This record gives sequence, C-alpha cells and structure tokens, in this order.
Amino acid sequence: MPDETAIKQLALEHCWRINDRDIAGLLALYDPGVEFEDPVGSGPRRGHAELRAHAAQAIAAGVREIPGTAVGTMDARQAALPVTGLLPYVPGRPLLAALGLSGAPADRAGQVLVVDYVMVVAMGDNGLIEQMRSYWGTTDVRLADRSSVPREDRHGR
Repeated sequence: MPDETAIKQLALEHCWRINDRDIAGLLALYDPGVEFEDPVGSGPRRGHAELRAHAAQAIAAGVREIPGTAVGTMDARQAALPVTGLLPYVPGRPLLAALGLSGAPADRAGQVLVVDYVMVVAMGDNGLIEQMRSYWGTTDVRLADRSSVPREDRHGR
C-alpha cells in the first residue's frame, strides 16, 4: 500500500545508512531488482550487486550525505530529497579531472568537495525502493573550505 511518509523515510534512511557505512542496511532498503542512476546521464544500473559496488565506492571515498527535507508525491510512491554530499579532497581523484577540478587548492587539508543534488526514489508494492535517480551535474560540484560546510548529519534514531 502506498504511503507518503514511508517513501520519505526510505529516502532519509538511504543517507543515514551511507553515513553509517552500513552497506547491508542500505541494500535492505532496496528491491533486489532496483534500477538506479547516479548521476542521471551516466547510464542506468540494476540490482543489488551493482548498488553494492556503487555504495562501497562512495563509502570508500569518504562520502557524507546531509539530507534536506523530503517531498512526496500525490501517488505516495515517490519522494525527492535534496542532499548535500561531502567528500574529502583527494588530489588525483578521477572525479576531479572529470569535473574540471584538477588544479590543487592551496590548502588541501582544509578543502572538501561539495555536491548539491536531488535524489528521487520510487517505492514498489513491497515497500522497498525500486528506482533511484540522483540529479547533479558538473556545475553542482565545488571545492569549499571544510569549515564552511554543514557538519550536522544526525538523524535522531
């Protein structure tokens, strides 16, 4: 049965489990046949094995996700969640070159990559996420001083 509160909660749980480095818990939120694309335009991928590999790579890179307020839909099956993703600045990271950020900042230790994006999830009849799309482009990524980005990612569990 569709439930607007439940799909919003699933989107938030995605972020919290990434932050907890809990890949098994993350996969438990998703249908085994999940289709996801992160970012949209990079090509869709399917299934738990692909999602596990994607999440493991993000967690190994040190990603932290700070969720905003989830917004539902009238069909109670989808939710959009604005997220600020934070990654430690690591010279030579392939993502930096792909985004045109290959020049090293003066204070590497004090820098962080900030990615502003919107994650859209859709829930299936089994109450699990069956589709996830993450919307961001090269203009949504920037280097910032670590002290200027939000640190709060508590989720009140």
